[in-house]
Amino acid sequence: MKTKKLTLEQWRREAPQRRAKGEQILARFPLPRREKPRDPVEAEFLRRIGTPERLIGPQS
Repeated sequence: MKTKKLTLEQWRREAPQRRAKGEQILARFPLPRREKPRDPVEAEFLRRIGTPERLIGPQS
């Protein structure tokens, strides 16, 4: 792999293109979901701190 030396100016100028490319790559992956049952006490704690429901998953 070849390394490329960048100045701060170049890095800032190229940042939007790199960010867009990273977003395109991430868009190809499905959103993570939890399928394994979770303890109800732990699930309630995660809800209180704002964890998305898709990451909390079903309760046991």
